[in-house]
Amino acid sequence: MRRFLIDWLTRATLGVSALLVGGVSLFIFYGVFSRYLFGSSPIWFDELARYMIIYAAVLGIGAVWVKGGHMRVDVLERKVPPPLRKTIIFYQWIVTLILAGAMAWFSYKYMGKVSFFKTPGLQVSRSLPLISFPVGFGFLFLLVLLKGPFEKRTQSDDLK
Repeated sequence: MRRFLIDWLTRATLGVSALLVGGVSLFIFYGVFSRYLFGSSPIWFDELARYMIIYAAVLGIGAVWVKGGHMRVDVLERKVPPPLRKTIIFYQWIVTLILAGAMAWFSYKYMGKVSFFKTPGLQVSRSLPLISFPVGFGFLFLLVLLKGPFEKRTQSDDLK
């Protein structure tokens, strides 16, 4: 059940991130096309594309962590004896769990503090673009917790 939940959350968050990147591509294409064809494009297009890129990046961080895709140096893990390797991996896991939980909490609190400000282009509450941070870090926290302090597969293992 745990493995199913990890796989489902990973696919769901990466799927949403991919859709957002596709949407950004369409917005940017339309913006460039309308500038050349009509001489201008709506000012809010650039702002919406920026927020969609942020959403795509932050929503995908948990899935990328599960797949071992974050850039990291694992030389120490590969060169030490297995008992010490397990200690290092546990330390990395607990630090990631604490940081993800803290970032989810602090970004949620910050989102509430700026909710009465409006964005310049879209004229929506500043909390709307910022909601991606507590959601993304919350997914990271949940996926790290579900994955547990086990050895992660890294992309370098796929090349072997």
